Amino acid sequence: MRAHILARKDFHDARRSRVLWALSATFLALAMLVAGLYAFVPAITAEPRVSTMGLLGFLASPVTLFVAVASVVACYKSVVGETESGSGKLLLSLPHTRRDVVLGKVVGRGLVLAVPVAVGLLSMLAVVFAGGVPFSPVEYAVFVVVTLFYVLAYVAVFVGVSAMTTSTTRAATISVLLLVVFEVAWDVVPLGAWFVASGFQVPSGFLAGNFGARPDWVTFLFQLPPSGAYQNAIGGFLSGSGSEPFFLTNWFSLIVLALWGLVSLAIGDAGYRRADL
Repeated sequence: MRAHILARKDFHDARRSRVLWALSATFLALAMLVAGLYAFVPAITAEPRVSTMGLLGFLASPVTLFVAVASVVACYKSVVGETESGSGKLLLSLPHTRRDVVLGKVVGRGLVLAVPVAVGLLSMLAVVFAGGVPFSPVEYAVFVVVTLFYVLAYVAVFVGVSAMTTSTTRAATISVLLLVVFEVAWDVVPLGAWFVASGFQVPSGFLAGNFGARPDWVTFLFQLPPSGAYQNAIGGFLSGSGSEPFFLTNWFSLIVLALWGLVSLAIGDAGYRRADL
C-alpha cells in the first residue's frame, strides 16, 4: 500500500495553494476571537468564574461548524477532481491502487485541516494566559485530540462523497446537502421519530421545548451526526459521564465518529472502483 506517498503529495500540493493558508487564518482568527470574548467579556457566558472547561465548552460550537464547512471546501473535489482533470489516470498508471488514492486523500486532506485547527488551538493559549483563565493541560489535550479525531471523521465523509461521484458539480451538491442535513435540519429527525413513536401524539413538553423526559433513544438520534457525536464526546470527557446508557457515553460517541469515517470510506472506495476513468 502506497497511500502515504499520495497523502504526502496531496498535503504538499495543498500547502502551495491558498486553501491551507486561508483555513489557517480563518480558524486562527476564530479561536482567538472566541478565547478573547470568553476571557475578557465575561457577561457573554454569565459564568461566575472562567475556567478551562468553560472556555472549551464555549469554543466547541464554533469549532463544530468550522470543521464541517471547511471539510466540504477542502474535500468535495479531492478525488473526483483528479478524475475530471485526467490526472487520476496518471496516478493509477503508477504503482497505486484506487484504494491507495482514496486513503491517501483522506490522510492528506485530514492534515490540511488538522494543521490550521492545531495551530489555532495552540495560539489560543496566548489569550488564555493573558486573560488569566485557569489552565488545565489535561482538559486542553483531551479537547485537541477529540477535535482532531472529529476532523478526520468529517474529512473521510466528504472524501468518500468525492470518490463515489462522477463530477465535481454532483460532489459539491451532495456534500452541501449533507452539510445542511447534519448541521441545520437534523433536529427534525429525532423529534419527528419521537412524534411518530408516540402514536402521532405530541409528547409531554414537546412544544414547550422541555425535552428532559425524552427517551434515551431520542437523545441518541440527536447525537448521531458527526457534529452531535463530537459535542457529546467533548462534553463527556470534560464534565464526566453520569449513569446514562452505554450508547450515550462519550466513548460510544467516538465509536460513532469512527463508523462515520469507515462507512463513508467503504462506500467511496466501492464507487471509485467501479468508476470509468
